[in-house]
Amino acid sequence: MKVIACVVLYNPDDMMLGNILSYYYKINELIIIDNSPVRSDFFYHYFKDESRTEYVFFGENLGIATALNTACRLALDKGYNWILTMDQDSRFVDDSFFSLLQKGFSPEVAIYAASYTDVFGRWLKPYDSDFNEIHFAISSGNLLHLNKWEEVEGFEDKLFIDEVDHDFCLKLRLKKYKILTSREILLSHTVGVKDSVNLTNKSKTSSRPQPIRFYYITRNGLYMIKRYFIKDFWFAGNRLFYFGKAILRIIFLYPDKTQYLKYLCLGIKDFFRSRYGRL
Repeated sequence: MKVIACVVLYNPDDMMLGNILSYYYKINELIIIDNSPVRSDFFYHYFKDESRTEYVFFGENLGIATALNTACRLALDKGYNWILTMDQDSRFVDDSFFSLLQKGFSPEVAIYAASYTDVFGRWLKPYDSDFNEIHFAISSGNLLHLNKWEEVEGFEDKLFIDEVDHDFCLKLRLKKYKILTSREILLSHTVGVKDSVNLTNKSKTSSRPQPIRFYYITRNGLYMIKRYFIKDFWFAGNRLFYFGKAILRIIFLYPDKTQYLKYLCLGIKDFFRSRYGRL
C-alpha cells in the first residue's frame, strides 16, 4: 500500500528533523507544509533535492486546518488513498505502527491513529487485537482515508487551530465511520508547556497552553458546544465541563492570570460576534 505523509511546520527547531526522519523512510512521499511567517530554511534546503518531497510555504500562519486541507488535496491529486498527518513535534517510537498497517484495512475505518498516551479523557472500545475504537484522535500520528476526508468536506478552516481535530472526528463519526487508536503507545508527542504545580505538598507535572491559546480554546469550544449540542450531547456536555475546569485552572494554578483571562474573555466576545479565523 502506498502512503503519503504530511508534516506541518511552524517556526521549527532544527532538532525536529529527527521527528520527520522517524517515518520518512517508511512512506512513499512527504508533503511539508510550512506555516511559519519566515521560511524554515534548514528544512527547505535539507529536502529540496529529495524527489519524494514537496515543500509548500504559505508565507504566513494560515492555521492547522488549512495546512492539513492543502496537504490532503495535494495527496488526492497525486493519486493517494491514505495520508499520514504529523505535527512537527511528533515522532514514532519504532516501526510498530507501520507493521500493524500491513495487516489490511477495513472500509468502515476512517482513521488509524498511533496512540501517544495511556491516559485518555475519553472512552475506548475494544476493536481487535491491535486497535481500540476511540471517539477522537489528535491530528498527529493519523493515517487518514482521503476519500472519507473529501466526503465530510475536510477540516474546518475557520477554526484555525483548537477543536479542529474534534470537529473532523465528529463529522466522520456522524457518517458512521470508525476512528481507531493503537493499543500500544507508538508515538511521542509534545503538548503545551510543561508546568510543575504543587498541590498540598504533592508535586504534579502538567501541560498548559500559552495564554493566547485560551482565545482559540474558548471561542472554538463554544462553537463546538453550539454546533453539536443536539447532534452529540455527550460531547457538548464534555466540552462545557472542560471549559469550566480550564477557568478554575487559570484562577488557582496558572501564572499570568490576567493574560489568560484577557484571551478567554476575547474568545467569548468573538464567539458571539461570529468572528473566526486567526486572531
